[in-house]
Amino acid sequence: MQRIRAVLKKEFLHIIRDKRTLLLIVLMPLMQLILYGYAINTDVKHMAMAVYDEDQTSLSRRLINSLVASDYFDVRLHAKSQTEIKKGLDRGNIKAGLHIPPNFTKDLMAGRKAGLQLLIDGTDSNPANTALNTSQAIVGNFMEKERLIPARVTPIDYRPRLWYNPDLKTAFFMVPGIIGLLIQLLIPMITATAVVREKEQGNIEQLLVTPITSTELMIGKIVPYMGIGLIIATTILSAAWVLFDVPVRGSLFTLYLLTFLFITVCLGIGLFASTIANNQQQAAQIVMFLATPSILLSGFIFPREGMPAIIYYISTIIPLTHYLTIVRGVVLKGTGLIDLWPSILPLLLMAIFILWASIKKFHKRLE
Repeated sequence: MQRIRAVLKKEFLHIIRDKRTLLLIVLMPLMQLILYGYAINTDVKHMAMAVYDEDQTSLSRRLINSLVASDYFDVRLHAKSQTEIKKGLDRGNIKAGLHIPPNFTKDLMAGRKAGLQLLIDGTDSNPANTALNTSQAIVGNFMEKERLIPARVTPIDYRPRLWYNPDLKTAFFMVPGIIGLLIQLLIPMITATAVVREKEQGNIEQLLVTPITSTELMIGKIVPYMGIGLIIATTILSAAWVLFDVPVRGSLFTLYLLTFLFITVCLGIGLFASTIANNQQQAAQIVMFLATPSILLSGFIFPREGMPAIIYYISTIIPLTHYLTIVRGVVLKGTGLIDLWPSILPLLLMAIFILWASIKKFHKRLE
């Protein structure tokens, strides 16, 4: 019993003295509690919507107000053409686009059917289902409120259309995102643990005795993991096409180019974690600590539209948030580089910053 107490005392002292591990043990459950209790909300509201109102009457404005008053839709764009709505859907700036045709009110007053169309981004089945069902209910309530129901024919010919994923297949939404998720989890993990392992074994100091510089050493260490990331992306894309019939509607060159950029950011995260950690266990804990908010706040599972405003804006500094927009845009929408620049620019800035910070800290630690 005395020997057991001695071992227990040794382990407790080891945990207490390891400040980094102790901090992660305390912060991880606290972060999970805050994210699940405050930030995660599956009830999707305030979806960004564009409106193209060619009728411009008090009745059409009341219809728009009915949609906004429900709290499910926020008008972010007053479009001047259907092309503008399509561009907004392609870029992911809006989730739905309402088109009210000319003579909408005139047709209703004359007892004729009045056309009305809502285009919905179907890449994410949860917001798409919400937009489809709530919009139908709101239009029905609007007809009752305006006393249009007793007409001989259905007064409003409402035709919602789901784009990109008309059958709302979950695989179409989840599978492209898995590319980003696995790269986000695996690449920083194997990079951080590999570099820390070299430090633990003393191999880095031995390499630095040779003519190779520390920058050349870092480049040599990370290039193989770039190849691993591209292999992961290729494997998932091939399996998705064979097993789930997930199409790739955009350019493969664009997809691989931007995947390479995302892998660079993930490698930077792994390198930075390796400069903080003293051992492989700490490196893995740091990567997982950073990975948790990436999974929960990026839009991989839970729609960002349902998050509080402050969490929504915090999620824009998460690399996976922007890569999910890219991969789903290229794979499901066929989006090109020009339309994806709002997501490419943040990733590019993150790659430059995190690699610079990692290399600088690595140099300082070696000194």
